[in-house]
Amino acid sequence: MPVQKARLLSKRMFYGGFCFLPLMWGMNVWLFWPDFKAPRGDPIIRKYTKWSAIGFIVATVIFLPWLLLYAIAGQDILSPNVYNALNAAALDLSAYGLGIINP
Repeated sequence: MPVQKARLLSKRMFYGGFCFLPLMWGMNVWLFWPDFKAPRGDPIIRKYTKWSAIGFIVATVIFLPWLLLYAIAGQDILSPNVYNALNAAALDLSAYGLGIINP
């Protein structure tokens, strides 16, 4: 991949991670790993990859415990009303033409 195209892609993936897509930060690190680890890698790609790695780690440290806590012990920790309000599987989407309509 040409350097200019790689720089643009790395920059776009870095900013894309801020749009609630932290997985893009992880993909940015994975895709540009050689530039990230090499001492003579491109400095611009290395900068965006470094900050993508930091963003991915922070997002994972924040999101993963919340996800596991909600999935494993959600009903025990939260009241039934709060748990049902946050439960996306319990949403009634039939008004929007989605989901299963009860017979």
